[in-house]
Amino acid sequence: MSTLAPLLRAYRDRIPSTDRSGAVDTGVPGVLFFWIDEATPRSPLLYDTGIVILGQGYKVGYLGGRRFRYDADSCLVLGVPVPFECESYGTPDEPLLGIRVNVDVGALHGMVARLASKLGFDPPEASGIHSGVEPLQMEGPLLAAASRLLKSLDDPLDRELVGPSAVEEIIYRVLRSTHGRVLYALTQHHTPYANVARSLERIHKDYQAAMSIEDLARESAMGVSSFHRAFKEVTGETPLQYLKKVRLLKAKSLLLFEGLRVEEAAYEVGYVSASQFSREFKRYFEVPPSEAASLPYSDALQPM
Repeated sequence: MSTLAPLLRAYRDRIPSTDRSGAVDTGVPGVLFFWIDEATPRSPLLYDTGIVILGQGYKVGYLGGRRFRYDADSCLVLGVPVPFECESYGTPDEPLLGIRVNVDVGALHGMVARLASKLGFDPPEASGIHSGVEPLQMEGPLLAAASRLLKSLDDPLDRELVGPSAVEEIIYRVLRSTHGRVLYALTQHHTPYANVARSLERIHKDYQAAMSIEDLARESAMGVSSFHRAFKEVTGETPLQYLKKVRLLKAKSLLLFEGLRVEEAAYEVGYVSASQFSREFKRYFEVPPSEAASLPYSDALQPM
């Protein structure tokens, strides 16, 4: 049994909700607790930059041609916001339980600046391009820091003081890990990875606006073919595929959380044709937007 499972189960017992799936803020800035009491089929979701830690149950993610599992023995490190497909495995007797730790990029810059060259990474120009999503083994100091974070949730003063320091250590331990470059590369400017990360910020900020791969490449000071290649290496998607998925996922959030009509959601996320939006929504989610409420719950699906 995972050392985190009893702590997560105890926290779930204190939440009065009888919903089979849900998510709540823990009171520690940037930390969300979630539960899923059933197996959910492969479905699209969007995770932001952060670390997903499970203590019970497991998930299987699909990104491009990759398939990866994360569970009580591993967490998922996301250096960039990525839309991918995921299956969740939990039951009423043993629900999937976990936390999502957001990464404040400004604080990450400060941490990397304090550590300077002590992290031992190769210079940015020698490191190449790599994926922005990687599973990481939960063990040793990283596991201990996650345990301290969960224990801090029992007491208001601990949540205020111990919780944030445990979050900082979790991020530090990830930086020191075999996949630390996923986060470290966000702090290195003028590299293909950093250029892609900045273009992702633009997409998430201005997803309603018309934009082309030529626009994004030019803003990243890269040639179109080089930018396209780097973007797909980091995110598993082409730029235009990524933009479409972001729009559809944000539309799903608008339909579920804000009660917008289909036409309103379509125009809100940048579609000029509600019929085209409906076709692409049904192709992506396998149900029409009018039936969005029937889609499986995802801990990543929060108002954006």
